[in-house]
Amino acid sequence: MGTELSIRDLQVSVEGKRILRGLNLEVKQGEVHALMGPNGSGKSTLAYALMGHPKYHIDGGDVFLGGESLLEMEADERARRGLFLAFQYPTTIPGVTLADFLRRSISAVRYAHTGGPARRTGMGRGNRRSCLCASFAANYSRR
Repeated sequence: MGTELSIRDLQVSVEGKRILRGLNLEVKQGEVHALMGPNGSGKSTLAYALMGHPKYHIDGGDVFLGGESLLEMEADERARRGLFLAFQYPTTIPGVTLADFLRRSISAVRYAHTGGPARRTGMGRGNRRSCLCASFAANYSRR
């Protein structure tokens, strides 16, 4: 299995204060990782820095997504490659399921990238293996 996400010696600061100091992480295709730690340990800083939030300054290191430098990509390109932030506590919208929300979000990104409609991937019984993305797949499709 190849490495999809590779973080090497990442150093990030916010408003002049260094938050991440030399973070290293390798995530291989198909793996799921959980970042856990106390408040203020840098979990959100890592997420915002990976997505290119302008408040979070990369002071050193590099991040590779599929072998390409993530730091050279704009936020929309990162999203097209499958990297995006989700709300920890999303607002409930009556009649909109999480699966439908994610399906439509991915479809919109694909449409913007290709200029044409995205292929619909099913979440039903016959399509359990064709879920929206690898990190969303098996667990959610069984619910």
